[in-house]
Amino acid sequence: MKKILPFLAPICLFANSCDELVQESVREFYKSDRNLARAINLAEQATDVCLKEGNTEQAITSLINGASMCMVNKEPQKTLELSQKALELAANVSDKLLLARSYHSLGAAQKALGRYDEALANFQEALKIYDNAPNAPMNDELICIKGIASAYYLKNDFDKAHENHLLALNLLDITPKLSGNELMRSELLVELANDLAKLNQKDEATQNYKKVLEILNGKEQNPRARDLLERANKGLKELN
Repeated sequence: MKKILPFLAPICLFANSCDELVQESVREFYKSDRNLARAINLAEQATDVCLKEGNTEQAITSLINGASMCMVNKEPQKTLELSQKALELAANVSDKLLLARSYHSLGAAQKALGRYDEALANFQEALKIYDNAPNAPMNDELICIKGIASAYYLKNDFDKAHENHLLALNLLDITPKLSGNELMRSELLVELANDLAKLNQKDEATQNYKKVLEILNGKEQNPRARDLLERANKGLKELN
């Protein structure tokens, strides 16, 4: 499939009930009129069927997918539980990217629950694997670094947050498939500006907020762009 959830393993295209359920869950998630509860339920069914069929890697994929869906559905505790199950299974498979994504998913859940030190430890474990895996998608690594930066920001360690947001932005710049992603760039610039504002570097923060306004000018119809424009404008007002 072309569309998979962030930092998740590609779905293997074999015609059996395990894979069909995994695919159907993702399809439901990406529908414009999606039913999140149904998507999550399908992911849970897929996990059970995949385990019964002995397809552990697909079971892990479905657990991580389900965890991401639960996060979107504002269920961080359930995200945590699914991620922990994925990590337990991933420790015994050869695909190290599944292990990285399990650590990554667990870190995201812990961050949402305010368990920042645990989140950072799991993000770092994921990042080690991403760094050493030749086939690791750069998007996965970038999102992981972004998660690290966010956790530091929430811990009020704004120097570390700034350092990691800058690292993520540099990674975006050097990755051809990602460098043209205006929404990702704008989100990183807003977060970088937030760090700079907390570090009392108001001029630099202002410049980054204004870059976002320039990049997304005229794109207000996109909900994510509109949200980022609002965040940038709010940041500018607070600086003034």
